[in-house]
Amino acid sequence: MNTHHDWTQLKCLGGRLCLDFINTVDRAVEQTGTREESSFSSEWLTDAIALINWAQQVQLLSPAQTKTLKKQAQQQPELAQDLFVQAIAFRESLYHLFSAVSVGQAPPLDALAVLNRWLTAACSQSQLVWCEAKFVRRLIDTNQLEFILWRVAQSAEELLLDPMLTRVRECAGTDCGWIFLDTSRNRSRRWCDMEDCGNRAKAKRHYERNKQ
Repeated sequence: MNTHHDWTQLKCLGGRLCLDFINTVDRAVEQTGTREESSFSSEWLTDAIALINWAQQVQLLSPAQTKTLKKQAQQQPELAQDLFVQAIAFRESLYHLFSAVSVGQAPPLDALAVLNRWLTAACSQSQLVWCEAKFVRRLIDTNQLEFILWRVAQSAEELLLDPMLTRVRECAGTDCGWIFLDTSRNRSRRWCDMEDCGNRAKAKRHYERNKQ
């Protein structure tokens, strides 16, 4: 299992947990006929251990939870690999769902079905509790590998039902595909990160102008 990522280098720019999960890979989007196909140019989630490390990096897991889940993954490698494959499929479903939403299109039905399956599983593992003068729904068992994806599913549901959904954007960078919440005052943000994709776009425009 790959444990050599420097997780401090992964920027969390999505604004919501589910969007940061989507943004664990850079997508190089290519036009193929009338379809857009994406290929991965930079992948952070390479195995179940990497998924657990990501969850700790975004403060979804405590150090104790991280240790417990890593031990599970090491003791049950086949189950861990199966969950990892499901995680990648779930991530891509969320990408297609929120990418469609970002341009005002209806989400693909198969992507929505995948999210609903994870929400059903999360709901079956949660209960209402009284916390700080209000009811909240909390997951019961936080020491299962599935906990990470249950929380991602809950985050996606919360955003899809939030008025802020209209501010979901996809980065205009050609080799990015990151999804983020545009919280700018005039709703004009185009890039996930101006220092990265924004500057590359500026450099590309400058090069093309000088070439003419």
